[in-house]
Amino acid sequence: MKYVSTRGDPSNSFSFEHALCSGYALDGGLFVPEKLPSVRQETLIHWSTLPYPKLAFEVLRLFVSPDEIPDDSLLDICIAAFANGFDNIGGADNAVPVIKLGSLYVAELFHGPTFCFKDLG
Repeated sequence: MKYVSTRGDPSNSFSFEHALCSGYALDGGLFVPEKLPSVRQETLIHWSTLPYPKLAFEVLRLFVSPDEIPDDSLLDICIAAFANGFDNIGGADNAVPVIKLGSLYVAELFHGPTFCFKDLG
């Protein structure tokens, strides 16, 4: 997967590592994937059965080449990132607490260190 700047020439593409470590592109734009991968319905159904760290791995794999981060390393990163859950309240299987509110399910994104949705990112 390559990344391009939102302001630049789309023929100038960059690696995941470059995009991640640079923050902004040199022209001041944001890095976005060169193309968005499509995901089949069967894949989504399978993903719905996965524990959160494995789901994170599968989604990230669409955007990070195995040449840059091998499968075993990326999976280790995902497992470590969610080892204590979001706000340490239930481990990796409860990474993002979800409550039922009437007929809706709402993700509680305020359990991080700053009590703000950005903590999940």
